[in-house]
Amino acid sequence: MRPTSSDITLGVLGLGHVGLPTAIGLAELGWKVIGSDDYTEKADQIRGGVAPFYEPGLVELLRSNLDSGNFIVGRSVEETIEKSDAIFVCVGTPQNEDGSADLSQIEAVGRVIAQNASSDLVVVEKSTTPVSTAKRLKDTMTRYSRDNLNIDVAVNPEFLREGSGMKDFFNPDRIVLGVESEAAKGLLLKIYAPLLARADNLSVEMIDQNHPKYLITDLNTAELIKHASNSFLATKISFINAVADICDQVGADVMNVSKGMGMDPRIGNSFLNPGLGFGGYCLPKDVKAFTKIGEDLGVDMSLFKSVSKINESRVGRIVTKLKDRLWVLNGKVAAIWGLSFKPGTDDIRESPSLSLVEALVQEGMKVKLHDPEALDAFKEVRPNRKGVIEYYETPEEAAEGAYVIILATEWECYGSVDFSIVKESMEYPLVIDGRNFLDPVLLGEAGLEYVGTGREETFGKPRVP
Repeated sequence: MRPTSSDITLGVLGLGHVGLPTAIGLAELGWKVIGSDDYTEKADQIRGGVAPFYEPGLVELLRSNLDSGNFIVGRSVEETIEKSDAIFVCVGTPQNEDGSADLSQIEAVGRVIAQNASSDLVVVEKSTTPVSTAKRLKDTMTRYSRDNLNIDVAVNPEFLREGSGMKDFFNPDRIVLGVESEAAKGLLLKIYAPLLARADNLSVEMIDQNHPKYLITDLNTAELIKHASNSFLATKISFINAVADICDQVGADVMNVSKGMGMDPRIGNSFLNPGLGFGGYCLPKDVKAFTKIGEDLGVDMSLFKSVSKINESRVGRIVTKLKDRLWVLNGKVAAIWGLSFKPGTDDIRESPSLSLVEALVQEGMKVKLHDPEALDAFKEVRPNRKGVIEYYETPEEAAEGAYVIILATEWECYGSVDFSIVKESMEYPLVIDGRNFLDPVLLGEAGLEYVGTGREETFGKPRVP
């Protein structure tokens, strides 16, 4: 028998950037949620009300749901499995050397679930996985199940952006449910009904499977939706960066090109922001995984290979612009503002700043680094080296004595810097805006030479609109 709504306990395996917001969000909706993670130090940290990563509002929601008892951190994965009626699998799928997804954690979770489940349950694959993974997970659990239990598998891909995961959870643009049985569909519809009711200010009873934000489909289609979505977003970013390279050569303004394109409703203006390219755990990995999936199936995936190639060339473009203006880089100082791969998070995985620092150090430059949230994380992979890599608590301190400021992450705090003061402390007044975030007119008036991406330069005078 399936449990009634009041008896449902939801388990979340993996409490990272996907699992923790998912667990907290479900708890905030009123469900009883048990979360667990193989990293006991991380689990203990979360149990104590400390988030293992930065995101606005995350800690407050974590602590309130721990206090209410809606969210508890289990002492083991096995305990979470035994007590749960539905389990959301949120473990990592890192990248292998050939670009394919490493599914060892998914396979291991399947075995542990099968060996520890005490009753029928639904296993919800929320990790981003290649097509057909859910079916393989089902086969694995059937193979290792001890009591011939009925274990349904569903696919519910996440669309949470780092830095706004909680906001995205409570304001979804879609809820994709890949299911293979009516029982799994019914349980997931019940779980998500309070979310849509809350968003629409309706009663839970008024939410059914015909809600416009539901897309109910099969397992393989649901898995492909996630990979295809991320690959398309990455394609838009690389596309506008290629356009920006053309604009650099002919003196056109890519920002107006982007604006003009985005006014077409068939295109839209999101993800048409040129600059240092995409980073983070998802887009680079997912594009390469999607490419490998298609190639293994005999599909021409050269489009997506080009997307990755264009993205990986962004740092080289910055170095070229530096050499054009400073000639010899050896012995000069560069300040880098922004180390996380995007604002609103302290995540530095695949951050363009990692490659940028490495490239500048290889050129013989000293780099002075600042980020409002990611300094500690960056220090772990690029340790402080006196006279080579140094960290500073304010962007102004990082800029002292620099020949160039390179803005790599568009944190809001950089827009409010007094550039007239910064200019006086620099060795040479050059700013390379790797995100087209700063105001070129404002910087020009402060006496700085502004270099954007695919934009005309402004030095002390406004550009003609």
